Amino acid sequence: MAFPASSRWQYKCPFRKAWVDVSDAEDRQLKEAFLALARGGAPVAQCKLGSLRFRTDFRTMLRTNVASQRCAEVRLRDGVLPFAPPPAEEEGPSRASLGLEEGLPKERIAPCDLESGPAAQGKVSHLVRKAWGQGIEEGITMSGQFEFTMQASDKESFGEMLSWQMLAAGIPPPSLDNRCLKFTDARGTEAMGNKQEISKMLTNPGSYPVRVSYFPHPAFKFVRPERVPELEAMRTHLKFVQEAVAELDGNMDNVKHTHQRRTFERYLLYLEDHYYQTGDDLHDTLNWEEIVQKYGADKEMFFLLTKKTGPGLSKILRGEIDVLEYLFGG
Repeated sequence: MAFPASSRWQYKCPFRKAWVDVSDAEDRQLKEAFLALARGGAPVAQCKLGSLRFRTDFRTMLRTNVASQRCAEVRLRDGVLPFAPPPAEEEGPSRASLGLEEGLPKERIAPCDLESGPAAQGKVSHLVRKAWGQGIEEGITMSGQFEFTMQASDKESFGEMLSWQMLAAGIPPPSLDNRCLKFTDARGTEAMGNKQEISKMLTNPGSYPVRVSYFPHPAFKFVRPERVPELEAMRTHLKFVQEAVAELDGNMDNVKHTHQRRTFERYLLYLEDHYYQTGDDLHDTLNWEEIVQKYGADKEMFFLLTKKTGPGLSKILRGEIDVLEYLFGG
């Protein structure tokens, strides 16, 4: 049993909408794996091409990119298979018939005039198309967070899978905060921010499937880890403002001096902008002592004045305390 000399495995490219020859290396690996079926080999071929890994299931004739989980059909060009491939596993009831979500991609719909209009207007710009979801690869979310499940057979491909998830979520490598990368094994045990515990989990065959999730705090999405202490301090200052605004019922009439009313108005804008930009309601803000304890004594410099004025901000705005006397006595 052998493959015809001129034959070549192909996959159906979803972007070019055409059948494309696989590389020489992948063609050789696929043919060896297929012939091994006659000797009781596995029905799924694992192909490694440089830094990429593909999994081809001869039962379904589907090729899967291990990192992105994208699938493509495969076939043999210029020849017939030496023998029939193994039958596909019998499918169970569909998710829809069980009352579950089908997991079908939502169709991206552009406004009706996106493809129309006078020819003189030229093509619609890429930025406009991207805003309406056109020209974006399937799976790209730019959400700043992700979650995926890793089987035991994927263990050696963890790096590629993680890289793809970061790319899809729009997370540059320097912005990944590994303290937020959580691993949950089949028993529900979690490992997070501890290299030894994570390594122990991934090397234990009984841990799989392992769910890998990355859900950073909304205030720190797309932020480099070294900037987090600075943003934590900013949130603490905003918390001082939030509490003062609440104590004054958000009413500018409760502010005594005219110049402070202008400041109060800016405070309201700062808060609304923060809520809108991040979705962070400041409910879990650290106080200044906790920030110093968590990130180091040098972070006290952020609060040299505000550790006094912050807690008393509402009294300062009401005119009950003079800020200079509050700071320096008198």
